[in-house]
Amino acid sequence: MVAPEGFLMTRLMRIGEFARRTGLPIRTLRFYDAVDVLRPTEVDGETGYRLYAHQQLEHARRVIALRRFGLQLEEIRHALTGEDAEREVLVAARARLERSIVRQSSQLAELAALLARSEPVLPDSPITVRQEPARWVASVRDRLSVPAEVSELFAELRRGLDRPSAGREGVLWHRCASEGTLTAAAFVEVPRATRVRGRVSVFELPAMEVATVRTVDDDAAAELGYHALREWMTREGHVLQGPKREMPVPGEPGWLEIAFPFRPVATG
Repeated sequence: MVAPEGFLMTRLMRIGEFARRTGLPIRTLRFYDAVDVLRPTEVDGETGYRLYAHQQLEHARRVIALRRFGLQLEEIRHALTGEDAEREVLVAARARLERSIVRQSSQLAELAALLARSEPVLPDSPITVRQEPARWVASVRDRLSVPAEVSELFAELRRGLDRPSAGREGVLWHRCASEGTLTAAAFVEVPRATRVRGRVSVFELPAMEVATVRTVDDDAAAELGYHALREWMTREGHVLQGPKREMPVPGEPGWLEIAFPFRPVATG
């Protein structure tokens, strides 16, 4: 006897069957349950078996698709809250992928250049001085173990805003690893009256004179930019006036602007 289609749609599946139908390993399903990405519909009170509904198969397919784009679990949780949230996360993922393509293209060009000559030549990093305007920003600040953890600050920042922001974003580096600790603040430009939640705060970044350099958004290239700015500051007799800034270059995916707010050293 064949079970009616309606019965199949309402019948709950144990984790083994759900794993076979989704292609997700059982240990992964248990992990997704623990981190609140894909929780079972029910848990049997006597046996402890996880039970999944037929409708969750599509939910699982969305999680698999989002993971394929390299999204973090926090981003996936946010994407699953609605269409607008999913689009926001996918737009950010596309920007990261574009930066990665630019970075890898740059690395490929550098490798080709190194293979073509016996002595490597480091690229010159021109320094530009300009007046940076004041900006109202929403921000989350914390101490980090490694620079890559700043992505977690951006995820927390997005959760703490009452609405998505299309303003310029970036990172304020209050302390670098060379100073013994790594302290950063993720920020995004917002209207002054923006409402925020959690650890997110709104404040004004003051207008100031900055020395800037543009680099490919890559750790090695960025370090060359920082080195060039430090040498320029020493040569010109200037000192830092606030945290260093990193901001993606608008309209140019894969490019980063590093800015050092500065003031002349007092003399006399």
